[in-house]
Amino acid sequence: MVFKAFLVALVAAYGRIEQGWLGQQMIARPIWLCTLVGLLLGNLQQGIIIGGSLELIWAGVVQVGATPTEVVTGSTVACGLALLNNLSVAEAVTIAIPVGLLATLIGTLNSTITIMLWSPMANRAVEECDSKKIWWLGLAGCATQAVMYGIAVFLAVAAGSAAVNAVIDAIPDKVRQGLANASKILPAVGIGVLLQFSFDMKFVGFFVLGFILPTYMGFGSVAVAIAGVACALIYFFLKPNPVEEDD
Repeated sequence: MVFKAFLVALVAAYGRIEQGWLGQQMIARPIWLCTLVGLLLGNLQQGIIIGGSLELIWAGVVQVGATPTEVVTGSTVACGLALLNNLSVAEAVTIAIPVGLLATLIGTLNSTITIMLWSPMANRAVEECDSKKIWWLGLAGCATQAVMYGIAVFLAVAAGSAAVNAVIDAIPDKVRQGLANASKILPAVGIGVLLQFSFDMKFVGFFVLGFILPTYMGFGSVAVAIAGVACALIYFFLKPNPVEEDD
């Protein structure tokens, strides 16, 4: 259990070094992090399913405006606990949201450490025009953040084997059922928030088609994805070219 918790913690630390060391590579996303957790814990399929469900929630909530929850910690802890304790996808989603909210405190603590420790050193390096020192300090600040989140995830997953089961068993069945139902609504809320900022009436036909295919025609996720690719290709190649119109 300790070793498996350590593996989950490594995934969380890997997700947190994204922007500081690798630039914005979009690796700090539930769909990717949960896939890695599933791969390391020997249940790749369930990891992908959990990651996809969490991605639907955070697709609109995390990337638009302020960050209300910490996506890396919420995703890795929820997926790790779900796989190690044979929890359902709905229970994993239920765990992810409060964990992500609590993890925002780690970000506040990390910002405090950066202001007190790394920022003064970086300011002196700027005054000295020491570019190498500035570069190393940037890496150090990101490493501090990765270590802090990694330790938090390790402790949560290591203690979660017995703690989560005890908490879940103590919750009345009606409450658990309500939480499960609420977790099924959250992906729709995430998509709704995202659509508020990205929806365009000229694409409404694709949106309706994406609803009709699985609901009334029984298409699975892969079939809907392939249909979406086909629609994108049709739209791209048949879209009028302004240069050709001028001719």
